[in-house]
Amino acid sequence: MTLWLLALIALGITLPHGLRLNRSTPIAAALIWTVGLALRALLVIFAVLYAGFFVPGTEVFTKLTHWCWHTVVPILAAQLGLDGQYVGGAAAILPGLVAMVSLLSVAIGVARGTRAVRRLVARESLGPGPSNSVIVGGHEVMLAAAGLARPRVVVSAGALLELDDEELAAGLDHEHGHIARRHRFLLVFAELCRSVGRAVPGSKHAIDELGFHLERDADRWALRQRHHPYALASAICKAAGAGGETTWARASLDGGCASDRLDELIEPDGARPARWRWLLNVTAVAMVVLTLLATALVPSAALAGSQQLGGTVPHYHCHH
Repeated sequence: MTLWLLALIALGITLPHGLRLNRSTPIAAALIWTVGLALRALLVIFAVLYAGFFVPGTEVFTKLTHWCWHTVVPILAAQLGLDGQYVGGAAAILPGLVAMVSLLSVAIGVARGTRAVRRLVARESLGPGPSNSVIVGGHEVMLAAAGLARPRVVVSAGALLELDDEELAAGLDHEHGHIARRHRFLLVFAELCRSVGRAVPGSKHAIDELGFHLERDADRWALRQRHHPYALASAICKAAGAGGETTWARASLDGGCASDRLDELIEPDGARPARWRWLLNVTAVAMVVLTLLATALVPSAALAGSQQLGGTVPHYHCHH
């Protein structure tokens, strides 16, 4: 892979951290952060391909595999049966193995979490609620979109008591917005990319920012259903003020980022600068194109690497 493409990937990873995306459209900001996570995963994939296919042809790897381990660490080499060829091979496949284990663990976690949410809704359900929701027990103010394949909006009994009709309707439509906009699939994809690119700094911050902008997107979806911004803002405040650690805390209406969203809901539309939004939209499209280009180069990089590996000189064992 050429250095210019590596430089573009590095730029795509770091760029979202330097942009002020709070004033951009939520979907553009969410797309930029998602692409940043995807580029992290691609960077790790290319690093794994380099370690597995190209490193064995380097002089350093050759010296490593010819290293007489029994003369350097005689006791350890005797006990573990260390051989230069085995050590070199392990060093080549270890990065890929770690990335695969991380990806598999997250995929299993997503599957288990989906089943756990489905069982939780079935166990705690008190019956059907307003707007095709499911009522669950609890005194806290809680509204959440739960599930992956067949998501449902969950509302607590406490929310039915604490929220007035306008607040409840706005909060329910916010959660319906998450479902209608299919945010759950974007979050799953982002988490899978994060699992592969975990070694690249800033992954957790990228996930948090993605969640924030998806909340903004659901807010706007709710407002398009002709709810007053103050009604939604009031519902968010009550959900954020409920406090406590509940089973649904991470999925609740406030989303863990209530204060920034409240500023946007309360501030008039005319006070939001829009002159740079077109540039952020172009940036989002350019980053998507870069990601698609880098993804398309993965098979050719793997093929070139396999040919490179096949043409290398065999690595012999160290002779006594």
